[in-house]
Amino acid sequence: MAKKTKAEAAEAEASPDSYPAPAAQGQAEERVERSRFLALARPISHETEALSFLKEQRELHHKATHHCSAWRLGHPAHSRHFGASDDGEPSGSAGLPILRAIEGSGLSDVMVVVVRWYGGVKLGTGGLARAYGSVARLALEACPRGEVVERELLKVSTPPDLMTQLRRLTQLHQAQESSLERGEELTVELLVPRSRREALALALKELFQGRGRVWS
Repeated sequence: MAKKTKAEAAEAEASPDSYPAPAAQGQAEERVERSRFLALARPISHETEALSFLKEQRELHHKATHHCSAWRLGHPAHSRHFGASDDGEPSGSAGLPILRAIEGSGLSDVMVVVVRWYGGVKLGTGGLARAYGSVARLALEACPRGEVVERELLKVSTPPDLMTQLRRLTQLHQAQESSLERGEELTVELLVPRSRREALALALKELFQGRGRVWS
């Protein structure tokens, strides 16, 4: 059997509906041949937050030589939403190693910025890649971990006398009740783990037997 890469092993930890994400910022610093590398890993929920964080670090460390970065959003198993920047370093020597560090950590919904102050000694493309990748990994390891659950909306109208049974089903399928409107019928909005949505919808239709309604 072929041995899994570190990135594949990390992604295997994620369930079909959930994945690890940083719960708070992590930070690390290393010095390589008189150059100083400061890495900051921060949770994000949108690309605009990544851009804002990069702008913030540029302004905060405006005397630094480079502000290289990478980010990833969404479930690691199928995310195609990511980006990387070398910020003037040789192509592929900074942003890509930072992105590889993110992939190796298994984390998503995260932005890593590595700020470099040039120390007067050229590191070469390989040396830069090792330095940026190493300090990014340390910052990611310093992040406390949380979990993101991908959920989809399901709307339900139910007679009041079926509400107790409805709630039993939502608990069984790990759904969250996000809103409840009262009237002759109760209208409920549920946030359901993506892989359980169809099964819950079917179970609710069987419960209602025509007395309630399920829709998106």
